[in-house]
Amino acid sequence: MSYLDLIDGILRGGVHALGGSFAELQRGWLECRQQPDGGFAGRRSGSDPYYTDFALRGLDLLITDSPIFESAARHLRDSAREPTDLIEVFSLLSCARTLRRHGVSFIAHQRAGRRLLDDRILPDGGFCSAGGEQLSAYHSFLGTLCLQMLGEASGLQDTSRAVGGLQRDSGGFAERETEHTAQTNATCAAIALLLMGDAFEPARGERAARFLVDMQSANGGIRAHPTAAGGDLLSSFTGLLTLCLLGAQHQLDLPALARFIRGAARPGGGFSSGPVDAAADVEYTYYGIASLGLMRSLLEDAD
Repeated sequence: MSYLDLIDGILRGGVHALGGSFAELQRGWLECRQQPDGGFAGRRSGSDPYYTDFALRGLDLLITDSPIFESAARHLRDSAREPTDLIEVFSLLSCARTLRRHGVSFIAHQRAGRRLLDDRILPDGGFCSAGGEQLSAYHSFLGTLCLQMLGEASGLQDTSRAVGGLQRDSGGFAERETEHTAQTNATCAAIALLLMGDAFEPARGERAARFLVDMQSANGGIRAHPTAAGGDLLSSFTGLLTLCLLGAQHQLDLPALARFIRGAARPGGGFSSGPVDAAADVEYTYYGIASLGLMRSLLEDAD
């Protein structure tokens, strides 16, 4: 089972348990965000595969069918250009993966994506970002997920071993080799890679868990890095998910985290980056749906 299949399985049951009214509210909000050309945009205008992917993944967690899937596929077939970085490779492959679940086909420039993956992989394992030569935890995570979606798994142990060297004294992982400060999302990416590559060591996991728990802020959310003023929904989701994979989620103040996540929900549907951000977008809406689904699963496990 791929990592994305595993995560979808963890999230889907919890999201469905949130109830029909929640699903309809979020479905309606997401469907209204579709652009006239069939794609989805961020806070700026213009359809983008990155945001189209988040919209499709959010809808996939909520519902079994929607005309949005077919119209989004038509947009991607007509408009998607060859990818120029790993984020675009991942977004296109992820869109194709979600659409397949709903019986819709879209060929995601696989040959061009594979060439770009080959260009970004480093000799000792792991991936670098565009124009760089340094190992990147985030791009190594994206590159590995792309290879899994392409049906390839070679080199995963080398990638895991390389990313393991990014762990810092704080217990968290830095994004790049030259950085000394650990970050939440780099830590979550690294732990996922270690688990996927069968390179996980309990002592590493305990140190990483302590770092992630320490990233919980006074507003209940999880911070992106130690100097961030407060938590954000992206870091809160990835941090909570990773702590669940490590079996350490109960070290968090879960009621405070739940209040933070609910505070990011907008009354008319959609989620923002946090309670003080008034503007919802499709990316954070995916994180909000997924986070509440994960929290619901935790409650059910505790019963």
